[in-house]
Amino acid sequence: MLALFGFILLLTNGVFSDWTPVVRNQAIPLDLTQNWLKVRTDSLHGRIRWMTGREDTKNVGKMMVWLSSRGMRYIIEGCTFPPQRFRVQPDIPADKVLIWEFVKTRTSMEVYCNGVEVLNYRFADSNRPYCRHIWDGAENSGQIVFSPRDSASKYYDQSGEIVE
Repeated sequence: MLALFGFILLLTNGVFSDWTPVVRNQAIPLDLTQNWLKVRTDSLHGRIRWMTGREDTKNVGKMMVWLSSRGMRYIIEGCTFPPQRFRVQPDIPADKVLIWEFVKTRTSMEVYCNGVEVLNYRFADSNRPYCRHIWDGAENSGQIVFSPRDSASKYYDQSGEIVE
């Protein structure tokens, strides 16, 4: 009974309450210039893949993270290709739960895994003009969509506000 009370207390204190199960190919209202995106997974293999709009529209920003025991890699569509290794590889906790945070500012994409910064990519550093066009905020769709090709995202949270 005491364990049940503790679990209910965790729920009411918000430890689990902000996590929403991922539904792929469904628009989620989220302005990436105002809020960051958190993605929770317990998978060590597969892909986290989300985009700033519908895949069948033009000028869509896509973010992909490949999870692998040989190293985590990423692509920021229109900015980086082929997949790049994160400059810092995240430690894998015993429970294998990874919390990925994506913070898009007007000038960069910051990625954190379990609270450790693994990427701070400045859009101006790309030699591809499409990168700045899509990601600098001008084409923000006000929504994100988890791709049908996403195989690792379990839950998401969009409650954090970006302060620049």
